[in-house]
Amino acid sequence: MNTNKINGSTFSELLRFGYKNLVLHLQIINDLNVFPVPDGDTGTNMKLTYSNGLKTISDDDAPVYIIADEFARGMLFGARGNSGVLTSQYFRGFADACKKKKELTVADFAKAMISAYKNAYKACADVAEGTILTVARESIENTMPSVRDEDTFESFLTKVVNMMRISLDNTPNLLPVLKENGVVDSGGKGLLTIFEGYLAFFTGKEISIEDELAEEKEKREASIDFSAFNENSVLDYGYCTEFLLQLLTSKIDIPSFNIDEFIAFMQEHGDSLVCFQTGTIVKVHIHTKKPYEVIEYAQRFGEFVTFKMENMALQHNSLIKEEEERAKERKKYAVIAIAQGDGIIDLFQNQLRADLVLNGGTTMNTSVSEMIDAFKYVNADEIILLPNETNMIKAAEQAAELYKDSKVYVVHTHNIQEGFAALNMHGGDEENGQEVYEALKAGAEMITPYIVFKSGKDAKVGNVIAPKGSYVGSKGKKLLTFAPRRTAATFKLFKGIDGIDDKEVAFIIYGQTVTEEAALELVSAINEKWPNLEVGLINGKQDVYDLLIGIY
Repeated sequence: MNTNKINGSTFSELLRFGYKNLVLHLQIINDLNVFPVPDGDTGTNMKLTYSNGLKTISDDDAPVYIIADEFARGMLFGARGNSGVLTSQYFRGFADACKKKKELTVADFAKAMISAYKNAYKACADVAEGTILTVARESIENTMPSVRDEDTFESFLTKVVNMMRISLDNTPNLLPVLKENGVVDSGGKGLLTIFEGYLAFFTGKEISIEDELAEEKEKREASIDFSAFNENSVLDYGYCTEFLLQLLTSKIDIPSFNIDEFIAFMQEHGDSLVCFQTGTIVKVHIHTKKPYEVIEYAQRFGEFVTFKMENMALQHNSLIKEEEERAKERKKYAVIAIAQGDGIIDLFQNQLRADLVLNGGTTMNTSVSEMIDAFKYVNADEIILLPNETNMIKAAEQAAELYKDSKVYVVHTHNIQEGFAALNMHGGDEENGQEVYEALKAGAEMITPYIVFKSGKDAKVGNVIAPKGSYVGSKGKKLLTFAPRRTAATFKLFKGIDGIDDKEVAFIIYGQTVTEEAALELVSAINEKWPNLEVGLINGKQDVYDLLIGIY
């Protein structure tokens, strides 16, 4: 496609090509994971984040700035994991540079890419080079000197993609863990894959995947309860009416158009009004029983770019349920934890005073929107959130920032063990959310967490390769030891812990792959070797890690 300018329809299709290419290469991106067990794979998180942005686009033919804004907003709320959050912040910055632009030139697109990477960098307190951030920044910085006025989108994106590949190939030289494992950065690979999809759109390359977005739309439409409005119904709730109005010089003198008078008319003919003007476009959302009056009045000034109208009776049942939830007695504070494993969830909620436990974590990171739904559900003045997974802390912070109805504290719990230790400090008699937050934070900092798991691929432990299928002991992402059997790997791990002979308390949360008999035998062997160490045993029923260990 030989063009240097795109409208909203083209931009929308471009975004979808990026998604298709991301899905097509999903496993390749996930396989770049340096940790030898699944832990919220980068490609999956980016895919789910990106697809939520696409689902939020209300009209593929709207002006670019509206599509870009809706897409970015959808990504912000759908973000999962660090890679998803950074990708959402990238496209938020891109959308900010598209304001008031009905179309994009090559130069506009380039400026938006600069705004995009700068916004993503701002989202990181501690920037690590050799990641998706580096690829986002270097790709456009190194492209700009070669951009020419005659560039089309195809020639421009060819340069960008080439620079992205160069930047991605260099990430192992910037981040030692990548070089140690012989891989490039997975987030950077994801971003490159998206932009390769954009380039494919302009070169005419077909990318074929199952259209999940169309399936989701069909499911939503199929879920509408049409029985809520039938031949015996009365129009109690009116119509939810939304449209974009293009002002036309053939109908009015546009400079003299008075948005305040327009709003005043709309206020007389409905409620729940949202109405604003951007350039020569007017956006309207209104609930009205007589939409024809609103339509006729709007057409005095122009014609509709997009239009949507729904009978609100079809939405009423779900609205009533939501209002009932909101009407629950509001608490002073509430604690929300995220966990995976039936035993852990039961422990957190029924014994350790968490008000709500979300089922999510290592292999399926909880999204920002799911966290916000949880905030609404607990209905408290102050909320304390335990993400219990390093890869979800950024999403938790983004959810806390977006939610305005409560004060939300995020305790930086990086794993289930820290979450367990934190909740053990929650007495239930604290005066306010700030006190709860301080207590939980102190509890999390008291524990030293370790894990034992069966490696899903060859892994480098020190200078030795632990073959696939070995049992590996680690502290966070740092692999410490390995052995052919779980018990031997656990013993080697304990022996390597500084001051283990002086430790007094430990707990072991065992997963689905460990029988109760094997767990009890392990504890018995540990007690025999370290008689001063009191070991607690918990059946967590988690499906990823064999043993989650905490040492006090």
